Amino acid sequence: MNYMPILINAAVLTYGGVVDFRRREIPNIVPITLLLTGLFCGFSMFWRIMGLIIPAVLLFAASKLAKSEVPGGDFKLLCSLGFTCGLQELAAVIFLAGIGAVVYGLIRRLPVKRHVPLCSYVAPAYIALQIIVLVLEGG
Repeated sequence: MNYMPILINAAVLTYGGVVDFRRREIPNIVPITLLLTGLFCGFSMFWRIMGLIIPAVLLFAASKLAKSEVPGGDFKLLCSLGFTCGLQELAAVIFLAGIGAVVYGLIRRLPVKRHVPLCSYVAPAYIALQIIVLVLEGG
């Protein structure tokens, strides 16, 4: 397992999470870095491209069905994360990030309908998932 892309992704997601929490904006360096580290992943280019396209199509369809737009930074973040991690890992990160957002909202008693700084929840979810994978693979 190549740890350097994982460490770079964790660092850039943490940076993006802090900026997103403070300013509600994800810096462009975050998805750019995720795309670049995705080039060094262990799976084929076909699956990387599928990890980029499938989230884009699903987010576009969801925005049309809900008649609301997905913020551009969130769109770029999820698509680039799909490229670098793959679809299964992206689904796990989104699931963990959703749990984190719900727990935080319940603790703070925040209203259900509010703008969520997505990268602020994706960063710890990505790090937690990588730690889980590392422990399960035995180091």
